Amino acid sequence: MPNTHLQPTTPDDIAKFNSLNINFRSAVGSINYLSTATQPNLCFAVSSLYQILETPGFTQWQSFLHVLSYLKGTQYIGLSYVRNMKKEVIAYSDADCGNCSVTQRSVTGYLTTFHGCLFLWKTRKQQTVSLSTAEAEYKSLCDLNSKLLWLHQWCQEAGISDFHNPIIIFEDNHSCIKTATGNGNLNNKRMKHVNIQLHFVKEAIDAAHICLRYVPTPQMLADFLTKLVPKPKLVGSLVPLGVLWLGVRGNVDHLVENQDKSLAKRKEVTITPTTEPAHNKLCSKDSDIHFDQSGHNV
Repeated sequence: MPNTHLQPTTPDDIAKFNSLNINFRSAVGSINYLSTATQPNLCFAVSSLYQILETPGFTQWQSFLHVLSYLKGTQYIGLSYVRNMKKEVIAYSDADCGNCSVTQRSVTGYLTTFHGCLFLWKTRKQQTVSLSTAEAEYKSLCDLNSKLLWLHQWCQEAGISDFHNPIIIFEDNHSCIKTATGNGNLNNKRMKHVNIQLHFVKEAIDAAHICLRYVPTPQMLADFLTKLVPKPKLVGSLVPLGVLWLGVRGNVDHLVENQDKSLAKRKEVTITPTTEPAHNKLCSKDSDIHFDQSGHNV
């Protein structure tokens, strides 16, 4: 549920869970594999469960079972890769400031598509407290920039020539973009202490390795990596990224028909990294895309 947070465990809660004799680490690790391999929609839930691995309680165990019930209805959802998509790298960077109710640390979330296909995503709690939303967004942007630089070098070594600069990064915070591009106040007292990260990103922009573009928050596709979002928002983010229904229900003809419908809907909301008005097409058909109780898009 949106705006739901795992609460700290209590001694009674821990004792009740210990009586079940369940390996909580192993259980969470099993769904972590899915979140890193084929189901990015699990990332935030898994990241939250990882915060209480040391002292899990019965309440946290119920939260884990809730994730399993979600998996039962979405077990046939996976990544799809389509030919003839645009040969470009597009990234989204987002952060939820002060997400953790205990430590007030923010959550970083970013994802990257290559040839229109999702292939890299990350959710993690930031190591230090951010004093502003812009700072939290900047930390996320810095992490993404590091990963993209590594990816670019790896592609060069592997002889992959489709990886072109600059890489477009969509960001939904105006202050973060203005500061990174040099149009903001670099001596702002709220940002002085992140100067190293600041100049690391600015250096990448000046070298034309990355290019920042603004996207409205409702159209930020990485939003589900930083917080629990409502179902329409989640589905509206997953479909353009190619996270579609891929399972068998009925005969083979039914499978082919449903895959064709899923791919058609995906092409309708294909990522268009041009001007802001063109990018607004991303969620123009979100209200027409739904999952039924079993996770099938109809």
